Amino acid sequence: MASDTQGAGPGTPGAGGFLRTLTWVLSAVLVLGLGAFFWFEFSTDTRRSAPRETLRIAVSATPHAALLHVAAAQGYFAREGLDVVMSRVSHGKAALDQLALGKADLATAAEVPFVISVLKGDELGIAATVVNASNEMAVVGRRDRGILSARDLAGKRVGVTLGTSGEYFLWAFLIRHRLAPDAITWVDVLPTRLAHELATGGVDAVATWEPVKSAAETALGAGAITFLEGDAYTVTHVVVGRSEFLKAQPAAIQKLLRALMKAEALVRDDPALALSLVAAQLKLPQETLTPVWNGLDIRVDLRQSQLVTLEDEARWAMARGYAVPGPVPNFLPRLHLDALVALFPDRVTVVR
Repeated sequence: MASDTQGAGPGTPGAGGFLRTLTWVLSAVLVLGLGAFFWFEFSTDTRRSAPRETLRIAVSATPHAALLHVAAAQGYFAREGLDVVMSRVSHGKAALDQLALGKADLATAAEVPFVISVLKGDELGIAATVVNASNEMAVVGRRDRGILSARDLAGKRVGVTLGTSGEYFLWAFLIRHRLAPDAITWVDVLPTRLAHELATGGVDAVATWEPVKSAAETALGAGAITFLEGDAYTVTHVVVGRSEFLKAQPAAIQKLLRALMKAEALVRDDPALALSLVAAQLKLPQETLTPVWNGLDIRVDLRQSQLVTLEDEARWAMARGYAVPGPVPNFLPRLHLDALVALFPDRVTVVR
């Protein structure tokens, strides 16, 4: 008796063959899927179990350390496997003091106090530049002391934080206006006291950075006169560490740089959010930071031009008595290039 179902002809899979093929395909998909799942779980567990590293960073409570403030606020350090303990100080020189005392592994500061520390024998290196600013430092004077032009500073008491970029700026400002450095009386005042000293008449003028500049202007109101001199000096802020530490901790420094690059991307793509984060970190109104924020060149890099600036500042520091006059040090070994070259070589223009 003939069957109702015709047998499969040569080369034509029947029901059994089709089922065997389907079973094989499903099994392969299952195996691949499970393999991918276990690989992902293993990779994730490996990343989670990788030892986390701790960095103690002394950070100036100024917008110049914006990238570090943003990275901390957004959790970028943690995502890179870093436990960062940030201690906020009033200015970069104070941050370097924390580094010298062994209370910090890294510090943010302007180049001037870094240069002075190097001239005094400290074995320090720069991991990266984080900001440049050419028009945020200023001299703020009292109109009631007869200061109506830059040359009226002659014979006046000018408050400034010695050993910082404020002093270097004031020196350059005086030279630009054809005033000898000894034409004024230099009064050493901490940044936290500058606005108060100006308002109470302890000094006739101050030379400083933001947000102290705005505080000084607010303290005097209509009685203030401000002198900007963007061409006199472009201040650069850097991340500094002991040379031995930078060389011994390449993984930690690379994690730090990756976090800072993420912060830079946020500053570029959403400057309003970045500004709000920095203002919150510094506990300052956004309107106080907005003027200086727009003038900051926030970027992670190491530039050839930095070497020229460091050498100029070294000559100035020796002339100002911060070190015994002598040959200008070779600052090339002070630029810790390896970490940035390994991650973002296009951000390094130093000839090496």
